[in-house]
Amino acid sequence: MAAFVTDPGALLWGATAVPNAFFCEYMPSAPEGYVKVYLYGYMAAQGGLGDTVRMVEDLAIALGMETEQVEKALRYWERCRLLERVRDNPPQYRYLSVGQAVVMRQQTQTDEQYEAFAQALYSLFGEKRKLHGGETVLAYEWVEQMGLSPEVVLMLIRHMISTRGINFSFKEAQKVAGEMSSEKITTLEAAEMMFSRSESAWKGAKKVLSRLGKRRNPSEDEMDLYLKWTVQWGFAPKAVEAACVETTKGDPSFAYLDKILEGIRRRSDGKATTPEKVERFLKGEKDETDRVREMLAAYGIKSPVVDEGMRLVYRALCDTADHGVVVLAARQVGKRKGAHSLDQVAELVEAWNNRGLRTEADVEQYLKNVARQDKTLRALFTLMGKEKTLTCSQANRELLRKWQTDWRISDPLIQLAACYAKNVEHPMAYMDKLLASWREKDITTVAQAQEEHESFTASAQKAPKGGAAAAGSTGKRVLAQQYDQRDYDPDEVNDMSQEDIEEASKL
Repeated sequence: MAAFVTDPGALLWGATAVPNAFFCEYMPSAPEGYVKVYLYGYMAAQGGLGDTVRMVEDLAIALGMETEQVEKALRYWERCRLLERVRDNPPQYRYLSVGQAVVMRQQTQTDEQYEAFAQALYSLFGEKRKLHGGETVLAYEWVEQMGLSPEVVLMLIRHMISTRGINFSFKEAQKVAGEMSSEKITTLEAAEMMFSRSESAWKGAKKVLSRLGKRRNPSEDEMDLYLKWTVQWGFAPKAVEAACVETTKGDPSFAYLDKILEGIRRRSDGKATTPEKVERFLKGEKDETDRVREMLAAYGIKSPVVDEGMRLVYRALCDTADHGVVVLAARQVGKRKGAHSLDQVAELVEAWNNRGLRTEADVEQYLKNVARQDKTLRALFTLMGKEKTLTCSQANRELLRKWQTDWRISDPLIQLAACYAKNVEHPMAYMDKLLASWREKDITTVAQAQEEHESFTASAQKAPKGGAAAAGSTGKRVLAQQYDQRDYDPDEVNDMSQEDIEEASKL
């Protein structure tokens, strides 16, 4: 038993001096977690607590690590000559100073395989970079612990130099070595295939980063995304770069670009994979977006957001009509008072189709005719004294079209008939019967119509009143005169002034 021992409780309040050479030469290149194993064990050894049966297990518990991780860390520091294993069961280690480590390397029998590997590793860097001892040891661990051959590890280092630069991190290289080990890539041929694909992904991802305005090397996750785009989804490298133009609408990142490419792949059914097809696809979508916005602006929606649902509505409309016709329909629906919806645009387009209005020119001419008809109808309503009760309905437009086009009745005659229909309960029906009687009698001028009207008025004034006399009358009555109506004063019905009649006769 030792004559003097340290109180374990006092260890917390003490201090442990660590050689600066450790921080300069070994800590920078040590794998993650290995440094805390070394330092905690060094503290325990300095405090006289290192000689315990469960030293490895105690370290794992104290540091919150797996026992296997602690054992790997201890083997690493053995390789660095900073630890010496003096007993196997139970394991016991002796800490050596950095100076002692140098002496120990000189006294220990040379490991020819390790030395050959180290020399080959140094030659890859030349004078451009000086390796720490720990970096060489870490690389050789990939041979001893991961099962990779020295040639494969050296190929890995060359790959890291070509893709990451001469000052790459050995910790990053260790991640790649771990992936190779888990995927059983142990031959030069398999490694060359992997590195060729990885190098291509690195260069491609680097170009994408440059297009996104980022001056840095790509991360492993970014290279994985690039491989997904080009290998799994089949996008050509230039097609990926062409899609970068869409990132200006948001955060220019690989994650955003991934969503863009996913959308292009989905909406094009996986057909837009070349740069030309991607550019053509994106231009087509942009043009479609502009057309949808034009339709919505005509409808009355300001600053519209064009989503996929709105695109589907627009495409359904364009299945039955040209874009110009759709815009005209949206504008007509947007003018309507009260609540309206885009469903009414589809209904209007269908109605125009049923009328044979297929092109924008056809619809525009039709709308001009409707506007002209409405203007004429409103003037007629005023002559009738019904401007507040009658509307420019399609039925009234059809009556006007029949009078003007089918019967070829002049506007002055139609206006005169409207004057005679003043104060009649159903003026449009009265006008239709009156104009039909004039057409039957071949009355084509205002003067003829006035003479006919005066003749009828005079006969009506002379006719005896009473049901019997009316029933016994044998005088011929035109169809318009047979239409039910109230008694009226001829001067009241003939609302046109002498100036109006003279002016109408000139038309």
